[in-house]
Amino acid sequence: MAMRSSAGIRLLAALSIFPVLAGCNDPGSAALIDAPRAAGDGSSALALGLLPTPRYDLANGCYALRSVARNAYVARGLGGYGARAATLGSADPFFMKPTALGKYLIYNKEASFLAAGSLLTLGGLLGVATVSAPTEAADWTVDTDAAGRFMVVSAASARALAVHPVDGRLVLVDAASAGEAARFTFEATSGCAAFPEITTSSAGAPFRGSGVAGPVLGFADVHAHVSATSFLGGAHHGLPFHRFGVLRALGDCAVSHGPGGIKDVVGNFLGEIPVSLHDTRGWPTFVDWPAARSLTHEGMYYKWMERAWRAGQRIMVNNLVENETLCTLQRVASGRPLQNCNEMDSAMDQARFMRDLEAYIDAQEGGPGRGWFRLVESPAEARQVISDGKMAVVLGIEISHLFNCDVQNGVSGCNEASIDAQLDRLHAAGVRQMFPVHEFDNALGGNGIFNDLALNLGNKVDTGRFWQTYDCPEQDYFYDAGANLQISIPPGVGGDPLTGALVAQAGGALPLYPQGRKQCNARGLTALGRYAIQRMMEKRIIIEVDHLELSNKAEVIALAEQQAPVYPLVSTHGGHGGLTMDQARRIMALGGLIYPYKGNGEEFKETLDKLTPLRSDAYYFGMGYGADMNGLGPQAGPRGGGATPVSYPFTLFQGPGWGPQFAGIAPVTFDRQVSGERVYDTDVDGMAHYGMVADWVEEVRLEGGEAALTALYSSAEAYLQMWERTLAR
Repeated sequence: MAMRSSAGIRLLAALSIFPVLAGCNDPGSAALIDAPRAAGDGSSALALGLLPTPRYDLANGCYALRSVARNAYVARGLGGYGARAATLGSADPFFMKPTALGKYLIYNKEASFLAAGSLLTLGGLLGVATVSAPTEAADWTVDTDAAGRFMVVSAASARALAVHPVDGRLVLVDAASAGEAARFTFEATSGCAAFPEITTSSAGAPFRGSGVAGPVLGFADVHAHVSATSFLGGAHHGLPFHRFGVLRALGDCAVSHGPGGIKDVVGNFLGEIPVSLHDTRGWPTFVDWPAARSLTHEGMYYKWMERAWRAGQRIMVNNLVENETLCTLQRVASGRPLQNCNEMDSAMDQARFMRDLEAYIDAQEGGPGRGWFRLVESPAEARQVISDGKMAVVLGIEISHLFNCDVQNGVSGCNEASIDAQLDRLHAAGVRQMFPVHEFDNALGGNGIFNDLALNLGNKVDTGRFWQTYDCPEQDYFYDAGANLQISIPPGVGGDPLTGALVAQAGGALPLYPQGRKQCNARGLTALGRYAIQRMMEKRIIIEVDHLELSNKAEVIALAEQQAPVYPLVSTHGGHGGLTMDQARRIMALGGLIYPYKGNGEEFKETLDKLTPLRSDAYYFGMGYGADMNGLGPQAGPRGGGATPVSYPFTLFQGPGWGPQFAGIAPVTFDRQVSGERVYDTDVDGMAHYGMVADWVEEVRLEGGEAALTALYSSAEAYLQMWERTLAR
């Protein structure tokens, strides 16, 4: 999580961190690996009349429902739905949209949902209704009996779908005692209404790996925040998925941000519009969000991530993230005064959310383990996942109170025993990568300064003290260190709700910092900090140096150099707090990684040119990126008028710039990404959402050619080898 560029963005980011229809209409869906997908015309992926076997195979397919008891198909008549059609051709088609593994929305050809009714039929049985939007009553659990026949049970009422014994109408009966009348088969058919969903706007099969032994091909994003859904006390709006679909996941943000976005305290401030408003409409129009500078709206919907996977992303590090100070301020504005803002608790909730997301994508792809989004806890697992052609997802953590190690007026909130317990807690949850320090000082050490005011105010609120500083050294930097700190509150600052609250809570006059010289944080690595770093190494955690104060980075690097064998370190977040050229060389000599904050394609080439001379010949080299999407990190805008524009549609993996390692890889073609009624173009919108990663790859090709693509698509392997060295001790 980070704040970048202009003054207002820096001020708070410092405190952080074919139209409409998809699913069956997604031009890339038929190419998904490992699971049958719905064809492009809204038909089932199975040939007409064929029967799915496991209940998961129904996912995103078009089916007719046949009653076993009456040997007739379900169709709609004057009395509602009933088993009255004699042939498959006269049956009503239903699109089966998974809400979870084995659960479905049943979407009819009139674009409504079958739901458990509340009205009684003849005999006192509940009937079946239709609703225009999904509700609990429209969520159905599908299971099979010993004979392989299906039962369809209302998740809300625990009653089973059945046919009335007199006239064959669909009714609901007690699930425990349901007999033959509640047994059905599903048969593949055509004519379904296209389910509303975001499209990947791509064609072609994602490439698989060549086994677990050889180098993997693909790129790595080592700093994302997919799970930041409850982040900052309700500041964030939207979800990477919702069981009822895109309308609920990416609906109007007025429910979170108020009319016109008036309650979006954090987002309005970050966008430098603290007294302005934004258009709150989400799906399907997306007028003002998602956007490269719209930082409190969801940017990582699962279909957008799927587009990046189709472009060759094979590793993602998802950092569990929270900021207790901002959460405490925002939760009141969001109407959530009782929300738990403890950073460790929030991180654990987010780890569970990531498992839910994995299961949801599995459901879309046809069953457990069949999704392209796979959580991994070791490089061996990651290699198998990538060999299968899927994306390996690693859990990291980026919070200021790691292990609950906050500090208040010099008093630590943790000790060695609590560090051990919390480290075990995180490791058991699957966390394998950690930032020892984030936005504010903690009991482990000082945070890296990169903002002139807001972080200092936040540090006072969070720790009870303003920073104590020293003059940053004058030397060569890979990433600049420090900031020229304010010594008084500038006129106008505090006029918006966020900084007003910070100024009020911080209280007192700012210290009289030296002017005209960038200041670095004087708080060094504490005894508890050294203990925590040593315990992380013993636990074989991937350790991040970014956000550490400059001298703290030096001490952690020295500790890593003293290990036998040496311990790799990583910089994945733009070096927050600074990184000297000497420190960068030493990180590379340790077998570590420096993957920059994700800019546009031109900026990627510039950083690659800067990093390449520092590489160590002893280690495999690649360069990925850290996008910081969903983490209050502003995303790259368009490259500008002088750049060669991206020509749509574009094709990856063949043609100029694609080296010999891509021989035998089938091309994948991408058009402008379509989300509902909104069409995105990288030369207009930049990195508006995560789906634009594919377009960014084309920018990298245009700007850096074969050398840049080779470094990018070597970044997954470079990450895995670094991880393997971390474990090999």
